[in-house]
Amino acid sequence: MSRATILLVDAEPALREAVVRVLATIPRVRLESCQGDELSDALERHRPRAVLVANRGVRRDWSALNGQVPVAAVGHDAAHDDEIRALREGLTAHFALPDMAEPMAEWLRSVVKPSPGIVVPRMVAQSVSMQLLDAFVSRIAASPATVFVTGESGVGKEVLARQVHARSPRANGPFEAVNCAALPETMLEALLFGHAKGAFTGALEARPGKFVQAHGGTLLLDEVTEIPVNLQAKLLRVLQEREVEPLGGRQSRRIDVRVIATSNRDLREALAEGVLRDDLYYRLNVFPVWIPPLRERPEDIVPLARTLLRRLSGNALTDLDTSAQRRLVEHDWPGNVRELANVMERAVTLHDPARGSTIGVEAIWLDLDMLMPWGTHECQASDTGEFDDCRPADENSTPMLEQTLQTQESRVILNVLRESGGRRKEAAERLGISPRTLRYKIARLRESGFAVPSSGN
Repeated sequence: MSRATILLVDAEPALREAVVRVLATIPRVRLESCQGDELSDALERHRPRAVLVANRGVRRDWSALNGQVPVAAVGHDAAHDDEIRALREGLTAHFALPDMAEPMAEWLRSVVKPSPGIVVPRMVAQSVSMQLLDAFVSRIAASPATVFVTGESGVGKEVLARQVHARSPRANGPFEAVNCAALPETMLEALLFGHAKGAFTGALEARPGKFVQAHGGTLLLDEVTEIPVNLQAKLLRVLQEREVEPLGGRQSRRIDVRVIATSNRDLREALAEGVLRDDLYYRLNVFPVWIPPLRERPEDIVPLARTLLRRLSGNALTDLDTSAQRRLVEHDWPGNVRELANVMERAVTLHDPARGSTIGVEAIWLDLDMLMPWGTHECQASDTGEFDDCRPADENSTPMLEQTLQTQESRVILNVLRESGGRRKEAAERLGISPRTLRYKIARLRESGFAVPSSGN
């Protein structure tokens, strides 16, 4: 599959290095750079999926470009004034060191993922639990009621949300999605509700928010529990009154939007900690839907793997041999379907053409295999083709990822979590990061197959 290009404009070496580290966590992307005066030629030459503007000294209106390709600012300063200025200049988002990695990664994932198009594939449902869930989705799709989807990170909450939309009378209407955890409060408020002309200095034109853009369709509020509490009050009013008032506006606009919210948090814990308002929870929780983790529905693993394999290879690869299937089923999938998709993407790259359209066990590299202290591994199969075990091909070979920043950071986080007995607040204080940032990092660790200590008191 072709890689999505991210264009970085006017970045100094330190900032470029930080962006490269973020891109290393996102599959199928590549980075191109240019100077500000080369932007037009670079856009034509590279046709990027997103643009990151590093030189904030160059003042311009990015609105026109933002209408063609998402544009975000990156820099060293996380001041509130810089966020306002980014909005004023027509930028979609603003990210700053040192804590820009997680929100920027989430934003980039949302803009580089393939468009679902008009046809939305049905859910893979071989297990009884998923067949029941699939039938339930068909029943609730016809209703305009709000749906609250919960489940671990990577189980497919957005896939289910798109299924609800695709099977509903709103299927021909817009489907808008907002990652509530990826943007700071100021930008999130403007993105959701829009702003009026003159709402702040330099706001030369009114811009509709996602609620207005989703009129007649569906709005997905992904990770809704990450919305700041004071902003939740405004969201609650929109859901109750079915009208939205933009920032700086004096007149409300009626909207017809079906809202689907998602969260990977324990909702009882979120309510107890006060990060989710009780009244908002009950407004969103009209139809609660919980997606079971992949480890609890092993019947779905191989069918999902086949589906992902065909999609990632353009139907060139269609099946897995017995040993490959067995290895997949025996894994516990802490990263759920997202982790399985990563494994299938590796399998497409590592596939031996001599095997034809079937993937062999030697191409199945689980996330923890990528952290083993050897460069390659050899999987031994018996005469019957059954998978026996994997061992290092060369115990003296160079570590593959152990020297990367991400791996070092992962070890530090896991050690601190163990030492603090799984207590997130204490671990965040010891690491010198916010609890929200720690939740991001824990989610990434789980997606990568690490066993994260359970939350303590």
